[in-house]
Amino acid sequence: TCFKLIEEEQGQPLQRVSLGLLGRLVSLALVDMSQISHHNELKCPDVSALRAMFLQETFCRDFGNALVFDHREDSSVGGGHGAQWSSGVEEIIRDATSNLSRRTLFPFNRTSQKSRTFKVQHSQLIESILLAIGHDNAKTASCFLLKQAKELVASPPSEDQRNQQVTSAEIFGGCARALIQYSNTDDERNVIWETMLLPFLDEAVVKMPTDFLAAFYDACRYGIHHFPPSYFFPLLKWSVTKVQNTLWQHEVNEDVEESNGAASAMSDRFALQGKWLLIFQAVLVELDSEDDPGAAVCKLPWYSGIFMGNEDIKDTSTVTPTEIELGQSWKYVNDHLTPCLTNALGHPYDKCRDHIASCLFRMCYVQRKFINTYKALGNENGSQSSDDPDPGIEIMNKLGSIRDSDKYSFKEKNRALGTARKFVSCCIHWGDAKHEYSEFIIPLLPLAFKSLQTIEGEASPEDRGIEADLVKGYRYAISDISSSCVACYGVSNDLTLVLDVLKEMSSHDYWQIRQATAHFLRCFQGAHKFLFTEKQDEMSLSIAISLLADERREVSTAATSTLTGILAVFPQAALEELVSKYIKIANKSLKKKKRKKPPTEVSTEESEIAATKEKARSVRQQKSVFLLCAVVMGRPYDTPVFVPEALAALSKHSFEQRASLSVREIVKMVCSEFKRTHTDNWEAHRKQFTQEQLEALEDVVSTPHYYA
Repeated sequence: TCFKLIEEEQGQPLQRVSLGLLGRLVSLALVDMSQISHHNELKCPDVSALRAMFLQETFCRDFGNALVFDHREDSSVGGGHGAQWSSGVEEIIRDATSNLSRRTLFPFNRTSQKSRTFKVQHSQLIESILLAIGHDNAKTASCFLLKQAKELVASPPSEDQRNQQVTSAEIFGGCARALIQYSNTDDERNVIWETMLLPFLDEAVVKMPTDFLAAFYDACRYGIHHFPPSYFFPLLKWSVTKVQNTLWQHEVNEDVEESNGAASAMSDRFALQGKWLLIFQAVLVELDSEDDPGAAVCKLPWYSGIFMGNEDIKDTSTVTPTEIELGQSWKYVNDHLTPCLTNALGHPYDKCRDHIASCLFRMCYVQRKFINTYKALGNENGSQSSDDPDPGIEIMNKLGSIRDSDKYSFKEKNRALGTARKFVSCCIHWGDAKHEYSEFIIPLLPLAFKSLQTIEGEASPEDRGIEADLVKGYRYAISDISSSCVACYGVSNDLTLVLDVLKEMSSHDYWQIRQATAHFLRCFQGAHKFLFTEKQDEMSLSIAISLLADERREVSTAATSTLTGILAVFPQAALEELVSKYIKIANKSLKKKKRKKPPTEVSTEESEIAATKEKARSVRQQKSVFLLCAVVMGRPYDTPVFVPEALAALSKHSFEQRASLSVREIVKMVCSEFKRTHTDNWEAHRKQFTQEQLEALEDVVSTPHYYA
């Protein structure tokens, strides 16, 4: 009945229900087959009807079309009208979909599926069918299914085109996984890859639109998921070769811009490069062995102990041959692709730069984990010899030297810096808390700050616009690091390294970098306040205070906000001492009234000395006043003893004859804000003030009378 409905009810809900019924029956048959070896009295399930149908090319074609219609309709084509079904049909179809295959934990990795259209259940269904009908029959059926998949991936534009192309990827994923499981030796697997799977990918990836290529990314991952590296080494080698042969490479003094027809051809070529890079990423993700120990080294996953007794759990504390294969796979990747990818940092195509940054991160991330795993097992050098270069070091050196390099043109340097920013973003969102922060983010932090400065040299308005977008991106990256990365893994020296970078950037000539430093310090100090040592607390406080006297108002304002957060959690005794110290500095830095003297000639040297003294006085005044303002702003709900003293000292700097405009404005703003936040319980708060202190506060916040 299932077969008849699949053949005849094309595109109908009944056909989708029959797929669910077929999936349930195949799953039950596989369960029975798996139990035969343990229970001799059980009979092997009869799958002759299933075998006979899938040895017919016409049925395989109908089956592939049924999988196409088992997707949601493409609402972006044909007006986006929903299906007109009777009541309850949608629930029936949903139940049928849940019966297509058994539950799976795929991808069981922090890197989830890329395609929302790709249905893992379809690949599982195909895999189950091929495993049920036997080895030789599975090869024949796979040939029919892959032939149908080639036609689907090349389907013309229509409302079903997306579903047809995604179905071709689902067919590939199921066939690949089943055929690999049938292969018992490396030679058999290599033959399967070389004769059936890789030729299909060669043709399908080129025809697949970039928008839907994520389906093949998921299909490749599913096809090799939980297999040792040797099982899919031909796929790894093939993808590396494709990237190596097609990827754009930097050439010295090359800055030729294509136009018209040549530009269109270049765009097509770049789109193809992006496809190969995406497929290569899928292989890299499945080489990752630490997130899921069973993925690449054939160890038992962490949850296996729940279902197995202690006697069934084997010792995994020694290096296995599979782990040696993993090391060989990574050595092949590093030897062939590290120079190629690092030489393409300035790629003209933004999507390719995204893929290049992702690949570089994967190579650093997994290689580092691979080496650490071997060290934990007692093999200090892993499977590599001590002479083999660490790709992470090479990649970091290349990224860190982009800004100072003179081999890039203006436009290409901006592109390469954009790739470095994407690499940092990958470290933030995909990496672990410890190693990525320590080994990748902190070394690239100076580059992130310096990239806020415009690059010197002649450039067109278009190039300057690209540079402005780059600066904006780095602002986002810096804020992401300050708020998302918490160094809570017990290495205090990393916090000191970050503070050293901030101290260096706080004295940079470019004011935007100093402003970004103040904003970064505010978030960084807030996230790590309870992890700081006393020395680190003093260091963060000194950086914030040094920025208070900045000549740029934007920087001093940002530093005041930072200092407000720092002082809000400062110890009471230390804060009283700090306020007392800076009240004295503020009082001494007031402008003195000039006495009337007869005009006399002043030498140039004397005028320079006077200007230097006045500048030093102005710096002391701004620093002390802004610090006292930060103290007051950090107490919006209470009034400690030192706050009235600080307000009384600040009121002296609200007059035109005694302070600059920026100082007067912040004093008036802080006093008004203090009065506003304490209005509700003002009667209780005013008891902390003396009459003289109250009058000083009122002189600042009260509006002058008309007759005054």
